[in-house]
Amino acid sequence: MERCDKATEEKNIGILALDNMDFEDMLSLIDPLRPSGCIIKVNDYAFAYGFLHAVRQLSIYGRVFLDLKLKDIPNTVANTCKKLLAAPPWALTVHCDGGKEMVQAAVKTLEGTGTKILGVTVLTSINDGACNKIYGCLSRKQVLKLAAMADEAGVHGLVCSAHEVKELRALYPKMELIVPGARSPGAATNDQERVATPREAKDAGADYLVFGRQVTGNKNPIAELRRIHTEELGIQLPS
Repeated sequence: MERCDKATEEKNIGILALDNMDFEDMLSLIDPLRPSGCIIKVNDYAFAYGFLHAVRQLSIYGRVFLDLKLKDIPNTVANTCKKLLAAPPWALTVHCDGGKEMVQAAVKTLEGTGTKILGVTVLTSINDGACNKIYGCLSRKQVLKLAAMADEAGVHGLVCSAHEVKELRALYPKMELIVPGARSPGAATNDQERVATPREAKDAGADYLVFGRQVTGNKNPIAELRRIHTEELGIQLPS
């Protein structure tokens, strides 16, 4: 089975978070989903087995979203990004609060490769109370502050909760907005705090939705992912 065509990939807004899995576990999901164009998001797997290995191994099955959430001094971030020049992923995340120069280092190093640099604003596991303790303000204010800085640094997109999407869409109409923690009505939120349903996130203006434990923890994850797309988003995934 071959990876689907680019046109089909570009229509798919779903990102599947493959956390706490080895390659065989991943393969049981990503191989049947190849025709759908679903984006493959990895973090702990990439740290354990190597960034380049992960990108090369998984890009056979679809676009690879390398969710490293880089945060270090600009030179160290640039050095990490240089390693990825040999196998550029579809997207790479960096923490916005690492500073403008750090974010720019990632943008400039991978410029021309096609890799989207996505700025992580405030993690969706952080509620207003925790955000106030960490940053001295509520999540909305901090997200807007970080988004403005990331925009100046030249990021291609932002990772945020659905709660901030509508306002960010109005401020940055060309920015790609990625929403993690999308949950169907009644689904367990796990450690996510600022969540919304897939429909709410899409209607607010999200470009991509990340689906994690609701799908991967299901007895039939592929059927669950297809159900969410069909019933909640009105999108028919190719099979």
